Amino acid sequence: MRLRPMLPTLVLAFMVSILICVLAAARHSELTVALAAALFALQAIVVLVRINVPLWGAGTNPGRHVWAWDNSLLTAIAYAWGSAAMFTIYSLGGLVWRHWWQYGAGMLLLAASTLICARLLVGSGTTAPADGRALRTLMRVTMLQMAAVVAALVYLVASGKLATLKDDWAANQVFIAGGVTVLVISLVSLITWRRLGGAQQPAA
Repeated sequence: MRLRPMLPTLVLAFMVSILICVLAAARHSELTVALAAALFALQAIVVLVRINVPLWGAGTNPGRHVWAWDNSLLTAIAYAWGSAAMFTIYSLGGLVWRHWWQYGAGMLLLAASTLICARLLVGSGTTAPADGRALRTLMRVTMLQMAAVVAALVYLVASGKLATLKDDWAANQVFIAGGVTVLVISLVSLITWRRLGGAQQPAA
């Protein structure tokens, strides 16, 4: 299934999640912020499953690499959610943390970079199919992204920052929800690529 028909539901989850995060942050309700972040993450993963799992069946031939574009767009949306959460929680929710805008801007940059990279390598999935080398390059970038996200999550947990008494607790919850979402999208993308025989294709 393509991402486009599911976008309204995903955007609704995006907006509701951000709204609840802001309201909960204003009340310093850490649990509610975590649940609101999980709302978006779970909806994104449901969309991801509906895009990719049908392609894993034997003999499936999707033709163009539309799944790669859709997964990249979903990744960009996850980064954009993190950026929106940072900007709204700390500008409207009453929390004070001086680094919020830097991380918010960084996530926005990652969203744009994801779209640009995917557009250059595989297009939007509606034009000519991407060649094997371009898709292989995108999957290598995906592997690097996975490694970076795993390292960041491990550091966040191992460093004890989740037990902070400062107002960066909300940012940490955004990092966890957004990081897990991007990690799952990346992993599923690699599984789809391998299931469709991409890993066995010789580099051009």
